Amino acid sequence: MKPNDTLSAFSLLLCVLILSAGHGELLFNPDDNVEQLDFASFESAISEPTTGKLVQFFNGFCEESQNFIPAFRNLSRKLYKWHRVLKVHVLDCGKDENDGICSIYSNRKTPTLRYFPPSYKLAPDDLGTEITHRKPKEIQSNLALNLQKLDYFKMFKRQDNVTHIFRTHKDVEYVAFVFQMCLDHFLPHLETGNSMEEKYASQGDCNEDNPIVSLIGRNTLLELLPYREVVVRIFDNHDVYNKFGISPVPNLVVLVNRAGKFLFLTPEMDSSKAYVAAIKQFLIFVDLKPQKALPKTPPANISEALRYEILEQHKHHPSRIYRADLERAIDQILNVEFPGTSHFAGTKIVVLRNFVKLIYNLSPLKPKAREKLADLYYSLRVKKQLSGVGFKNLLLKSVKNYVFDGKQYVGCIASRPSLRGFNCSLWILFHYLSVESEKLKPRSVLLVFLGYVRFFMNCKECDMKISEFKKLRPIAHVTNDDEQILWLWAAHNYVNKQLAGDSTEDPQFPKIQFPSERDCPNCRNNATEWRTEEVLHYLKGIYALKNLSWFGMSSGKHAIE
Repeated sequence: MKPNDTLSAFSLLLCVLILSAGHGELLFNPDDNVEQLDFASFESAISEPTTGKLVQFFNGFCEESQNFIPAFRNLSRKLYKWHRVLKVHVLDCGKDENDGICSIYSNRKTPTLRYFPPSYKLAPDDLGTEITHRKPKEIQSNLALNLQKLDYFKMFKRQDNVTHIFRTHKDVEYVAFVFQMCLDHFLPHLETGNSMEEKYASQGDCNEDNPIVSLIGRNTLLELLPYREVVVRIFDNHDVYNKFGISPVPNLVVLVNRAGKFLFLTPEMDSSKAYVAAIKQFLIFVDLKPQKALPKTPPANISEALRYEILEQHKHHPSRIYRADLERAIDQILNVEFPGTSHFAGTKIVVLRNFVKLIYNLSPLKPKAREKLADLYYSLRVKKQLSGVGFKNLLLKSVKNYVFDGKQYVGCIASRPSLRGFNCSLWILFHYLSVESEKLKPRSVLLVFLGYVRFFMNCKECDMKISEFKKLRPIAHVTNDDEQILWLWAAHNYVNKQLAGDSTEDPQFPKIQFPSERDCPNCRNNATEWRTEEVLHYLKGIYALKNLSWFGMSSGKHAIE
């Protein structure tokens, strides 16, 4: 069990964080054109009726998600010029509260990218459009193909009225008309002027509902989105030329202002780059500027950002128990503490065997980890003595290349490296084991715990204090599972009380008598008298396997089911 911090300590910690916090502590900076969603805001954001949405489902503790952060930052900043038609969002699938959404959309992996059209509604056969590319240019190209289906990209028809455009876009001063046609409809004298963009456009998609297959018009429109005073409209019917009273000619851009006056621009060649250059040159002449550029931002400091997220978890969920801490404890014990022991024999090897058996039977790890631990246990059963190196070899043979998903302490985070951490996670692990041990013999967990503290725990003070407590509360009096849970709780509080204020205490997370009154108001009759039935109910709730938090795990819940 992790000692819960007092309200005053949390207030001090949060004040320090607020004073020192900045966007550099965030994985995704709002100034990089990214809005972070959560379970409360997700549905309304993706169902918004006027723009497309790009959503990244990520887990900050996942290495693949971390590796993608710089590329996504680069992409989101580039997509800012499309802000009028596309919003960029992220959703943290590492947070328990977002689990329901991520189980639907993230397809058990992070990062996952999905595009959602305007007014999107969830349907069994429509989870948005997954984008599997990871290079920014390829993602941008994929988004353009989806965005061209928006109403904003619809062809301008002869019966359409230019004044209607000005009426519905109050900021618009100019409408730029670009003539385009499906490739198989181009007149012979225009075919020689086709750009490479046009040559690779899809002819088969050309129809009344989706007529824009020539990319020049679409790309011209997208590139000019930063200019709010300009809209681009594409037309594919020569009769529109007649409406403007002009003859069809190649490489012609028609600009119409609010007064209905026409200006004709002739790009140097038939490409979106040339069309945009010609229009921008005119806009400079009339002193119209694009939207203000995004401010410069530093790259995300991932380690600091994750630390900030962990402290935010403490702020909002002070009594939550995390799988990551259990994994860190098991990882440390198996890969560091046991192999560092010179020799196992007698009671020592019994404690070793029984610990592995406990973890094998009650493991919070992945199913494949439990199978590997079973192999390790059966290998140890036939050993009467063993060296630390020998144990390491058995571990390598049984567990092989298994990678623990808990990469850092969450509930056991400390203000500096020498505090809390492993010792904190060890307490949490044995509290968890005591709550989950209903199918085992009474005192099974306590005997392993006491043996571990005696032979392996690198804390002489803890061993001494536990020995003192055993004299006050002999374990022979523990006859059932509930008494085992309460004995370990009482022992933990005894050690906390004895060590409070010494050099092992983290000032940000003081050693208190837990649970605190804030976390369990019904656990005390008054300031000093415990109501053990309520304490037992509380402990069984927070340490139960089904209630463990997945925050801090690199794979996430649905990746291992």
